[in-house]
Amino acid sequence: MQPTESWPDFLRWQTYPLLNIRWTDITTNQKPPRSTQHRSNKKLEMITYFKPLEDPCTIPEVQKPFDLEVQLPGSKSIALRQLLISALSSSRSKLEGIPVCDDVDAMLRTLDKLGVKTTTTPHNNVYIIDPENLDLSSNVKLDLHMSGVSLRLLIAMSGLRHGITRLEGHQQLAARPNHDLLTAMSSLGCAVTANDGKLPIEIEGPITSGQVKLSSHVSSQYLTALLLVAPRMTNGLTIRLTEPVSSASYVQITTSEMAKRKVEVSWVNDLIEIKPQSYGGTSILIEGDASAATYHAALATLHGSKVTITNLGQESNQGDLNFLTLCERMGATIERAKDTVSIEGPKDLKPIDSIDMSNMPDAAPTLFAMAPYLPKSIHITGLGTLRHKECDRLGCSAIELRKAGVTFKEGPDFATIEPSKTNGAAFNTYQDHRMAMSLAVFGTRTHWCQIKDPACVSKTYVDFWKDLSRIY
Repeated sequence: MQPTESWPDFLRWQTYPLLNIRWTDITTNQKPPRSTQHRSNKKLEMITYFKPLEDPCTIPEVQKPFDLEVQLPGSKSIALRQLLISALSSSRSKLEGIPVCDDVDAMLRTLDKLGVKTTTTPHNNVYIIDPENLDLSSNVKLDLHMSGVSLRLLIAMSGLRHGITRLEGHQQLAARPNHDLLTAMSSLGCAVTANDGKLPIEIEGPITSGQVKLSSHVSSQYLTALLLVAPRMTNGLTIRLTEPVSSASYVQITTSEMAKRKVEVSWVNDLIEIKPQSYGGTSILIEGDASAATYHAALATLHGSKVTITNLGQESNQGDLNFLTLCERMGATIERAKDTVSIEGPKDLKPIDSIDMSNMPDAAPTLFAMAPYLPKSIHITGLGTLRHKECDRLGCSAIELRKAGVTFKEGPDFATIEPSKTNGAAFNTYQDHRMAMSLAVFGTRTHWCQIKDPACVSKTYVDFWKDLSRIY
């Protein structure tokens, strides 16, 4: 996919709300037509016009309850899995609801370089994936930019190729570990060259063995990657897990997406078996992203407001949907339906003594943002994998929230956060989309906060700032 404009250019023209200010039209340097202006004898509460997204951007404190409907971007986790499956399928696939974001863009560019033809209608995010000319033989260099999931999937897919696959990416991606997955690829018969498991990586296939031992304790993406390519292996694949899988809910997403293509996976205790099978082409609707839903659920819960999510329902198996249960424990009322979910926040937040976040680690920064406003301290465990994300999300969250007066006690894989009298702060985001979005949620409950590098949200949620503006 060749975007018509760069992500920074796209994000510069998001709408952004500022209280009590009327902005001139930046394209004409004129005030907007009088018919579009809100008149009142009372003080003007808010006017929103197009203006450049500022860096840093200021997060106003929410002054009154809101009641909104939100359509989330499609699930990044599901989209990336289905894109790889489509590339490995026997015929064309139709994917609807693919999110427009950096990670998906990285995967689409990679598949294009491997000969997979993609046609799209951007207005409704429908993609037709044609794998007929998938190149499994030539030497190729692929840039995964900052997409960790795409990198791990392409590491495994490289084992199906007979040529040399060189994988590169942004320096942030180059810092992320892949050692256990690369060890598995070596034991499967691939020639692997890497710098202590990190980028740049060269892999020469094909895979010759059908059995492997795997540690997926650092990242569940290692197991996901091998599962997705296993049906295309000549002898299938038997995986023996040497340690418990981290973030197992994400592996459940993987096996569920494989099942949509009629591929069977046998999993008994620590032994997983996948026979040689064919992915069939099909039509898939990508549901809303449950990780993105956590920000809206948190906003509704913190502000005693209501948000209805229109493209994510109770039948989803995305692990981060369990964050809604966490909001219920804080006092929120959740209404679940087949395709929608509504969150209505309480008048007063209820305390939570402790919670294990190991099965929804991407939602942990959102919980960090809420915790200082709870009436009692909360002890949060299961945070070990946060050390290996786009940044050290546990350590970096502690640093940033302490700037705002939060009592944040950090351990190797746990945190204790106390009720805190918060103050404004200028937050670093470490080029991490989840840091930016969770800190923005925090900022809506205090009187002044700034988010540096707000454009980093384009990794997964391009319209985040536009959607956030609607709560004012």
